[in-house]
Amino acid sequence: MKVCYVDESGNDKNDPCLVMVGIVVDAYRLNRTREEFKGIFDDIQQQFQESLKELKGAKVIFGRDRWRKVDPETRQRIVSFLCNWVGNRKHHIVLAAIDRERFKQSDRSRFPEVANDPWLACSLHIALQIQKYHQGKKKNKGRTFLFIDENKQGADKLSELLFKPPEWTDPYYGRRKSQARLDQLIDSSFAVKSHHAGLVQVADMYALILRRYAELHEYKRSEEWQGEKSLIDECARTLASRMLPKATRWPERTDAPCCKWYNDIAPKSLRGLGS
Repeated sequence: MKVCYVDESGNDKNDPCLVMVGIVVDAYRLNRTREEFKGIFDDIQQQFQESLKELKGAKVIFGRDRWRKVDPETRQRIVSFLCNWVGNRKHHIVLAAIDRERFKQSDRSRFPEVANDPWLACSLHIALQIQKYHQGKKKNKGRTFLFIDENKQGADKLSELLFKPPEWTDPYYGRRKSQARLDQLIDSSFAVKSHHAGLVQVADMYALILRRYAELHEYKRSEEWQGEKSLIDECARTLASRMLPKATRWPERTDAPCCKWYNDIAPKSLRGLGS
């Protein structure tokens, strides 16, 4: 059995792209990871006199709110450490991303269930990647639970999609006639409070890093502080080394309309990451 903790960055309509990240953990390693994160969080708590409820990627990276009192070098070390940490724990990263303008201009008529909701389209893309990757694993012994921050709009709609996936998703992972749809996932998604789930907080930070990578490289946004691009590039390379393969994220050798659509609406800078 596996667990995937998901969060996103760029959910504002004025953001040029929406980026979603899932961290996939084998259940037998989950407890160790949770205990390690608790220790990491306790160490970070030492930077503050008041209680720290949870990590917020934007506050850490940009030095906002109480993080203004923490020197930039310390904040950068925390971010770099957390990007390396999941790799050291041998967990995988699932990446989905949508360019909002390309999404608007694309022909969405074949995909009515997600046609008006970039968040839902991104979430379903996460699920399809997990399905495609894990069904090819010979020693895969269980299905995957999908956990999403309970405050996210559309979580109920995602649960309905996972319970009854639309037929147009079949070609994404080459569903066989005798195969149940999305049989590698538990047929629902589960809401979790982000301050109760450390890996949702880490996913939030990863999603922000990858969104900023796209903004700095593709959308010509400026650095918010000197040296930001260098940190973001370093972290993006680290995260890319743990991503599911490109052929799983954005399959190219296929005539499947849904694959072509996800490829067309993705930020090109993020499509180019990893192998």
